[in-house]
Amino acid sequence: MIVRRIGGMRGVYQSVYPPAYSSTYVKATTTDGDQYPHLACNPSLSVTGSAGDKEWLSTYNVVTNQRFHIDLGSPKLIYRVYYENYHTSGNYTNRGPENFTFWGSNVAVAFAELTYATDTDWTQLTTDVSVLTEHVDADQADPHYIYVTPSGAYRYYAFKFADNFGNVNLLGIRRIELQEMV
Repeated sequence: MIVRRIGGMRGVYQSVYPPAYSSTYVKATTTDGDQYPHLACNPSLSVTGSAGDKEWLSTYNVVTNQRFHIDLGSPKLIYRVYYENYHTSGNYTNRGPENFTFWGSNVAVAFAELTYATDTDWTQLTTDVSVLTEHVDADQADPHYIYVTPSGAYRYYAFKFADNFGNVNLLGIRRIELQEMV
């Protein structure tokens, strides 16, 4: 947990997770083989070493316009996102998402819709950055954070990943954790 002051108040960040690590609670527009979206939300999986079965990857040769949806099971006020961008043993870091937007919703139909251009019943959230940081070229943890200005508590959260850092084959992410303040 990390402590932060907001408006004179002292807060501690705490990761919140989907009720289960499955395609019921974590979805993406496309998936390559068995690199399912829910793997990127599972804190028990290592963020170092080979990425096989420890990350989400888009379908081969689909490296733009991907949605990544997370159902937290109940509305949560998210203030920060912890992420580890894509790498496998410190290689292929250019597969990680680069430009993104972040969204919240309380409508199940919105969560189920994975068409990139469809934003019905989603609210775009303000973030301190709109570009993710590429993972370092080393087999090590490389934590980064996105600070969110919440506009309300949402059950469903979505990332819209526009592109990656130049890899023509795959787009993926190693870890995403949404964090509330307690």
